[in-house]
Order: sequence, then structure tokens, then C-alpha cells
Amino acid sequence: MIITKEFIWKTDHYGYHITNIDAMKNICVEGLKPLCGERSKLADDNFNGIFFFDNLYNLNEWIDVLYKNKNIYELELLRFNIKQRKWIIKNPDEFYLIHKVNKEKIEYLRFYDEENDIYLPLNIENYSSDNDVKVTWNSLDNYKILKKV
Repeated sequence: MIITKEFIWKTDHYGYHITNIDAMKNICVEGLKPLCGERSKLADDNFNGIFFFDNLYNLNEWIDVLYKNKNIYELELLRFNIKQRKWIIKNPDEFYLIHKVNKEKIEYLRFYDEENDIYLPLNIENYSSDNDVKVTWNSLDNYKILKKV
């Protein structure tokens, strides 16, 4: 792996990180820590980092790449502000942090169907402006596991 230039974003800008629900209990207590996850190990990449992408429109592509065989009800999308954080480019679409992100700085996403009063799974392609879908970012202090519907 070639490490390229480091950047510090000067304005509000978010990094997005997909994780398994199983990891959320630990993340809610300790935040995000630079680790070598199971997908990295499968690709023979033993680097410790917090990998993220910076464009929400790429969400489904990342789900397809990283979690192709996972049920979308088992995934959570997290975001954190990368303003004033040092981050490193791994490739044109993938970045990583080498320092922890405290739990207070992390939010999780919910798609909420106001008409049926239910939370929807992590799948941005299924929702359009015609739907009554509300997108909310929530503090980890209020985290609840999404129930399958």
C-alpha cells in the first residue's frame, strides 16, 4: 500500500462508515477505533485504520462491494465530521483515519417512513422524492437496533 498525501478538511465535511449491527454496541461505548476488519483481512490488507467514503451517493456501491451477501437490516451507516481531522487517501474513492473518532462525534442514519411510522433499512436506491421518507441523523446516545419489518 502506498500512503499518499494527508489532508485536513477546513470546512464541515462528513465521512461515512458502514458497519455491522454486531459492532454497534462497542462503537456506542468506545467510538470508532482504527482496526483491521474482516474484509481487510480477506483482501490480505493488515492495515489498522477507520476506512470511510465521503459521498453519500456512493452508499449502495460500497454496500455491494463490502457487504454483498449481507442483509441490509444488519448494517448501519455512521457519519462523522472530518473537519480539522488528518485523513489519508488510500485510492480515489477510499480514505482512512489513523486516529480514533470519539462516540460523541458519531451519528447513525435512519430512513423513516412517516406514512407507516416505521424505520426503513439501509438502501438509498429504494427511496425517491415521491416517497414520504424522512432521513434523520441520530446521536449514538439514542441508538436502537433496527427491527425487521
